[in-house]
Amino acid sequence: MVGHSEGATIGLLAALRAPVAAYVSIAGPAQPAAAVLRRQLAGRLPPELAAQSEAALAALEAGRLATDVPPALMALYRPSVQPYLISWFRHTPADSIARLQRPCLVVQGDTDIQVGLADAQALKAAQPACELAVIAGMNHVLKAVPADPARQIASYGDPTLPLADALAPALLRFVAAATAPR
Repeated sequence: MVGHSEGATIGLLAALRAPVAAYVSIAGPAQPAAAVLRRQLAGRLPPELAAQSEAALAALEAGRLATDVPPALMALYRPSVQPYLISWFRHTPADSIARLQRPCLVVQGDTDIQVGLADAQALKAAQPACELAVIAGMNHVLKAVPADPARQIASYGDPTLPLADALAPALLRFVAAATAPR
């Protein structure tokens, strides 16, 4: 089971329930999603919009639908996605990975501006049996991009950029070892 970013949490929850051979988290957060959103939005919204975002996050964390979402925040908190957010916000990936009893690999790029190395280290600390692969120069969309903000943003929409060179070998090595006959 392999999951990336938000999908790493979903994949982890599935791996706890399904008979999978191994689990891989790629750029997966360690904290609940609401905390990740707060961190990602910190300092990026005007004060009034930041307060409205916090009100929406607080409502969703409490299991309530957020009302009066301003148009500027609709991409994050539109009514159709709120039930999913309520469900997603209930999970703390570090707590979940601590219960995992399968081979696991935590992969993290060191130029990721969305999910940082601290998250990968927290997942590894929560489940010491996990392997940790830090991919030098890999960003959140798995491409080799320096930490420069302008180049990071540009990389998200550039399909010509290849995957970071070290990603596939790390995944292949882990999967081969985790699925080898014993």
